[in-house]
Amino acid sequence: MRLVIKITIFYLFVTTIVFIIGGVIAFQVMNREIQFEQSIYLGERMPSLVNYLERRQPTDSVIRDKLIIVPLKDTLPEMGPVYSDTLVMHTTLQRIEPHIKLEAIRNVNNRSYRIIIYDLVIEPDDIRDIVEESLTMIFALLLFLIVGLGLLGSYFVFRPFGKTLSAIKNFSIQQLKPIRLPDSSTSEFIRLNKFIKDMTDKATKDYVSLKEFSENASHEMQTPLAIAQGKLEILMGDEKLTEQQLELITSAQNAIKRVSRLGNSLSLITKIDNKEFSDTQEIDFSKELNRFIYDFKELMDLKSLSVKTKIQDNQLIHGNLVLIELLLTNLLNNAIRHNQEKGYIDIKLENKKLTIENSGFPLKNKPEEYFERFRKGTNDPGSSGLGLSIIKKICDDMGVSITYENEDTKHIIKLSWI
Repeated sequence: MRLVIKITIFYLFVTTIVFIIGGVIAFQVMNREIQFEQSIYLGERMPSLVNYLERRQPTDSVIRDKLIIVPLKDTLPEMGPVYSDTLVMHTTLQRIEPHIKLEAIRNVNNRSYRIIIYDLVIEPDDIRDIVEESLTMIFALLLFLIVGLGLLGSYFVFRPFGKTLSAIKNFSIQQLKPIRLPDSSTSEFIRLNKFIKDMTDKATKDYVSLKEFSENASHEMQTPLAIAQGKLEILMGDEKLTEQQLELITSAQNAIKRVSRLGNSLSLITKIDNKEFSDTQEIDFSKELNRFIYDFKELMDLKSLSVKTKIQDNQLIHGNLVLIELLLTNLLNNAIRHNQEKGYIDIKLENKKLTIENSGFPLKNKPEEYFERFRKGTNDPGSSGLGLSIIKKICDDMGVSITYENEDTKHIIKLSWI
């Protein structure tokens, strides 16, 4: 949900609560004021009625609209006025309606009179209807202004923010270009753009430094390794070397090869993390899988492995060709390297789901832990512990789901293109 809509809904919620509370308060105040004014109105009629009694001195009861004057036989002390509610027939509506009644006793020329005055009361239901109608009309007008003018105004206010989000979305650290953010007169957006600009500039600078370091380190490391490897090969040509010395030289060569492979693997992981394989295309995964199985046939035969394949044709996926080749290389190499002599490999590809099952040795830890770097399941000195880590990195980069299962000597890796 957009920020503007959330703010509008929140404001309408608060406004509704305020209107409900305000309506109750308005009802109470109006009801109290109306009753007070009616009491004052009835009280103000009393002096004129006393003047009337002084002039006429009636001996019989006087009954008029909303007025009753009753002469009393005995002289009583003056009383009132006393206000109360009563029900009286409404002359126009011809129905019983609530009225306010003023009752008092006044002594005029040594004679007592009971004076009763009525006036129509505005009922609470009528007051409530008035309050509800007025507040409903005001709320409808406010709703129109908030939704209409609010959304229109917020469009212009938040337009720079939308452009900033678009610029962030299109920003690529590999392009090595500074991010271009829109101008804004809003101080918060100005501060946000400055923070994003500084952050992306620093990220680009760090990326360039890390990229140069990894490339230089990988290149510079290969040179002395190649020199050491060459000198060891020269030493091996010396006929005077003893068998023990040959074994030491062979061990050193294997160590150099392992360091070289380790450097290449770490460099590859860094490149994947830096999204350097962003170019994608439609790839016939079935064709690539068959090609790699054929390329690895000799290695499988050397270990006397039984290979079964069930590959569905025309399994098209989107991805980077280099990463796909690296993925298949590491998957098949892992299935062969960690297999048993005269073991098996079962490869299935159906509905964009690849399953590689192979025999091997029981794992000491949980299968998913071997996706971590340098986590090795065997004591093979030729293993760097990065094979499954590279596979996981490639799958994450391409958005491919991967699982690893193990049951005794059976190992299963499943890949699913969503």
